Amino acid sequence: MNAKKYSSYLLSGLFLLLSGCATDPVPEAPAPQQLPVQGTVQDTEQDSTEPPAQESQSLPPPREEIVYGSFPEDILARVIIAELAGQRGFNQTALEEYVKLARDTEDLGIIRRASRIATFLRDTEASLELSQLWLAQEPESEEALRTQAFQLITANRLSEALDLFARMHALGYEVDYRLISNRSENNIEIQAQLDELIADFETIQVQYPQDVSLRLALAQLYRENGQLQQAYELLNQLTQELNNPIDILIAEIGVLEEMGEIRQARRRLQDSIDNYPDNSQLRFAYGRKLVEEGNYREAMEQFEIIVEQNPRDFDMLYSLALIAIEANQLTAAKNYLERLLVNGQRSDDVHYYLALINDEQSNPGQAIEHYLQVNGGNNYLVALRNYAELMIEQGRYPEASERLRGIRFRRPELNSTLLVIEGSLLLDSQDYDEAMSFLNRAIGNYPADTQLLQLRSLVAQENNDIPRMEADLREIMRLEPNNPTAFNSLGYYLADRTDRYEEAYELILRAAELSPNDPAIIDSLGWIQYKLGMYEEARINLERAFELYPDHEVAAHLGEVLWVLGNRDAAREIWQDALEVQPDSEFILNTMERLRNDSSS
Repeated sequence: MNAKKYSSYLLSGLFLLLSGCATDPVPEAPAPQQLPVQGTVQDTEQDSTEPPAQESQSLPPPREEIVYGSFPEDILARVIIAELAGQRGFNQTALEEYVKLARDTEDLGIIRRASRIATFLRDTEASLELSQLWLAQEPESEEALRTQAFQLITANRLSEALDLFARMHALGYEVDYRLISNRSENNIEIQAQLDELIADFETIQVQYPQDVSLRLALAQLYRENGQLQQAYELLNQLTQELNNPIDILIAEIGVLEEMGEIRQARRRLQDSIDNYPDNSQLRFAYGRKLVEEGNYREAMEQFEIIVEQNPRDFDMLYSLALIAIEANQLTAAKNYLERLLVNGQRSDDVHYYLALINDEQSNPGQAIEHYLQVNGGNNYLVALRNYAELMIEQGRYPEASERLRGIRFRRPELNSTLLVIEGSLLLDSQDYDEAMSFLNRAIGNYPADTQLLQLRSLVAQENNDIPRMEADLREIMRLEPNNPTAFNSLGYYLADRTDRYEEAYELILRAAELSPNDPAIIDSLGWIQYKLGMYEEARINLERAFELYPDHEVAAHLGEVLWVLGNRDAAREIWQDALEVQPDSEFILNTMERLRNDSSS
């Protein structure tokens, strides 16, 4: 904007302020980085945690004739400076000057302007002060009352906000009391105020017993405060009175569930669907409950109805496809996913799930083709891993490796992650020579990557290259002194495969200090204590590890300690239970064989 036009624009705004017309909004909203021009009262985007913007509710009343006194030159100069600061983006400077002007002049036009700027900048403290100055001169101003009420809500001063809402209600202004109750949800600071706030709401309800928003707000506060019977009674009254109370019905059903009335809640939900068969919101709530219960087939029926009623609701169609997968209705799931593809919806997710289905149906070639078409989204890295795994299984590792290398070149931020994926797949495929060769190259480029070092230590262990394994784990300890996995890995290996028990004990104790509730580390600690002859301490730790993680390897260790302590029936019981879950467990079978041989010799 050239200087002449800018000057004209500014003077025009000042003229509005000084002539008493500053209450009119201008047609266009300001740029976010600048203050609103004279008369603008709307805000920009609101944070989800704040009350709604005051746009439609807080616009000033029709133009009113206000007579201003003449400003001295020094006041006028300060107004010009404040406006220039705001128009040039120095918003805080403009606000500070306007707050001082409002205090010094007590001029209503300046107070309004300052209040709107404070609201625009979301300065709660300034906005509260300025709206109070405004109300001192215009006690029934709807805009000033709303501004102060919303700022009190933002400051978690809910009882004071409620007083203002009641005052506005008495003046005939429209009020939604849920703006206050919504602020209490999951708000720890407000939990201590709930009893007092509920008492205040109950007092106002006596005055306005039929106000819907007031009763809904009170029901929400009852629910937050654990007064479920009162919440249910209020909501039930409302559902009987209103014509289309869907949101209230859903809230009522939620309260019934919290009260433990699961059957009644289910019956209420089913009856509601019978009464409102075309309402997708109710049917969705019912379908979601069925999913939570694992009743996927019935859930599919509900979602199929929703999709039939709303064929362009692709989110519901996507949900239906996922439920069909959970219900193992793979053919139906394929059809739903292909409908999404035809309509250009969720391409990456759809190809990912089509790949999973084809893999499940033993169509690796088609699965690979779908994985190749996943180019982003939350499943991108999993898709790459699954693709590479299938390619290795198909004997096409060089082709997969080439593709992963190309992705690393194009997306260097994924370099380390993809190297770890490829190395872990080679380890899983038991191609230890190829894995070691790959990891040597990768670590040559990324010598401080602890995930790559951890992988190489595992490969070295499989190759029985103990010096390499130990060197990598100790390098991880050096790079990450608080890495419990490295300490536990080396400590457990030394306890299980060598006679370096004292050294192993120190390493595992360090791991236990770093991660005291990790069942793998607790198992290691019990195992080294057993090796050191600390049988009772070993039993306590292994029982705790088994309780946290009833794995067959932990069962083998615990059973052995119980056997040595003479409690052989308990040992056999633990082993047999574990073998029912994993009948081919080498840990348990080898342990049982070894102990039987020791007993017979």
